Amino acid sequence: MKRLYKTVVFEMSVYYGVLAIVMPLIYAVTNHISFISVFSLEWLAVTLFMYPIVLILSMIRYSYYRMKKMSHF
Repeated sequence: MKRLYKTVVFEMSVYYGVLAIVMPLIYAVTNHISFISVFSLEWLAVTLFMYPIVLILSMIRYSYYRMKKMSHF
């Protein structure tokens, strides 16, 4: 199966987006507080600040896949 770089970035972005929504939900349920009160400007800032890390991890994952694919030949 051929994996394009855009596909890997999209997949990692979806995982990150799901985590960005699920983590505050888990925190809200655990501490018995309102789900809406967990989302704040701080959480948005942290989420946006960490997104470049997701892109770096995508590049590492894609390059690892490419190196593994090339080593089989």
